[in-house]
Amino acid sequence: MRKVDLVYTRVRTEEKLLLEALRRRDCSVNLVQDSGMVLSMDRQRVTEADTVLMRSMSFTRARYLATFLEMKGLRVLNSARTISLCGDKALTSAALAAKGVPMPWAFVAFDEDACLDAIDAKGYPVVTKPVLGSWGRMVARLDSRTAAEGVLSTRFGTGGAQDHVALVQEYVDKPGYDLRVYVIGRTVGGLRRRSEHWITNTARGAVPERYEVPVVHARLAEAAADAVGGDMVAVDLLETRGGDIYVNEINHCVEFARSIDETGVPLPDLIAEYVASGAGGARR
Repeated sequence: MRKVDLVYTRVRTEEKLLLEALRRRDCSVNLVQDSGMVLSMDRQRVTEADTVLMRSMSFTRARYLATFLEMKGLRVLNSARTISLCGDKALTSAALAAKGVPMPWAFVAFDEDACLDAIDAKGYPVVTKPVLGSWGRMVARLDSRTAAEGVLSTRFGTGGAQDHVALVQEYVDKPGYDLRVYVIGRTVGGLRRRSEHWITNTARGAVPERYEVPVVHARLAEAAADAVGGDMVAVDLLETRGGDIYVNEINHCVEFARSIDETGVPLPDLIAEYVASGAGGARR
């Protein structure tokens, strides 16, 4: 019987379904709330679990917890490296670029004037987004120098050092949707997120639709997952009106409550099968 620690922030629909799926596979599951975890700086094991399934909603907590648990010799899904790369959009872009994975052109800047000059050289429109964040929050389309000045003056004039990193990305004119491909060791399915708004997150009202993943999209998603070392990730793809496909972002904590009924992809069972198989994870 495989022993699994499921680390969570809140027991949402996803965590309830994962818990049931793991137990159906004869896994012994221990629920561990991330806020109560205290990890010492030694290699002494803190659990009898074979695997830690990291479902923390906090990127910061997940990254540190995975790092220390791996140091103690535990198999963590996803690994600390994957969480660190996926949780920081600038690092995601760097990992994709290092492996030659197709993506929209992008750059990072650390000064407002330098960033404005670089955008002027590239041309409008562009998209800017915080390097840390999710659910499409604080993502802005900049159509002019005036708009860029307004958004960037706020970004560079408030917050801390992490907020003073501008990630600027090519604006991709999508045909009213984007694509999400689930990779659980391999491509297992996907969904189309349709919206009249240019931001196509389901958290922002996009409608999920069934999407049969073609081979070329599956291979691209798997290449993206490999670039960040992801065992179980959701890869967001952007399709141009001309049919070109780019990787946009990679999500290390797969959410599916809003879409599981429409897609028909049994993600809780697929994740549970992967965990129970003993595959993946970083070992130290």
